Amino acid sequence: MAGQIGRAMLAVLALLSMVSGAAAVEVCKVVDLQLVTQTGEFFLAVTFLVMGVSTVIFVLMAFKAAHEKRQFYFTTCYITAIATFGYYAMLSGQGWLITPNCRQLFYVRYLEWFVTTPLILLDLGMIVGADTPTLITVMAADMMMVFAAFMATVSSGYIKWLWFTLSLFILIPLIYVMVRGFKGMVERSHPSVVELYNKVSILSAIVWGLYPLVYILSAGTGDWSPNFETMIYGVLDIMSKAVFGFILLLSHEGLDRVTNFKGFAPIREAPTTYGTPMPPRGTGTAGEVQSQSYI
Repeated sequence: MAGQIGRAMLAVLALLSMVSGAAAVEVCKVVDLQLVTQTGEFFLAVTFLVMGVSTVIFVLMAFKAAHEKRQFYFTTCYITAIATFGYYAMLSGQGWLITPNCRQLFYVRYLEWFVTTPLILLDLGMIVGADTPTLITVMAADMMMVFAAFMATVSSGYIKWLWFTLSLFILIPLIYVMVRGFKGMVERSHPSVVELYNKVSILSAIVWGLYPLVYILSAGTGDWSPNFETMIYGVLDIMSKAVFGFILLLSHEGLDRVTNFKGFAPIREAPTTYGTPMPPRGTGTAGEVQSQSYI
């Protein structure tokens, strides 16, 4: 009786697998596992320290910053602080799994990107003064991109590359928004604001464009070892978060103009004349013109 029940269950499972198209999961042999070694842990430690020190510096800068500018400081602090938590988890040997191609994957990295990359876009959007619906749209698209990238990493075969292509189709418009869409909103601002946005947007666009290349050569084809992958991702994370934050928060004049700190007026609203207008020659004195204005 028990044997008949067991055979029936196996038949049901086989039928479900045929209907769903699910592929059998292969168990990786120990000799085939690609794991992060002490070399990779060294790069994780370096990145963790850089993110942690940057967070402390940004927090100290935030307390000294004017109230009008603290939104940029707090947002940037969250970016590096969350990255610090993520790298501490990876350094502690947490938040990882083995992918179908027998490679160690730190899924906590994607959790960190899922939160920090929308905050980077939020910083860019606040510089140009983007409205709330635009920010929500861009940030939600970024979250979809990270989710698709994660699904590509834990998949195999053609499914992996379909997820990767979907993620890439979302990344390309996001980079376009950085270099063209948002930039069009800031072109008429003060030159210091334009300069600030050009610095942080170009940096973000270049670094974000390199992430897919790292994926292709590491989790995609397996040409790069997990250690080298960890090192490159660490460099890109430092550039896109810590260096991004220092460039943004140290651009004092640009942030002053963005937040209208010190009473700066936008260029488009600058008055064209100052003081009491002088009358045309031969039409009376300035005093007469001023007295006529009260009648």
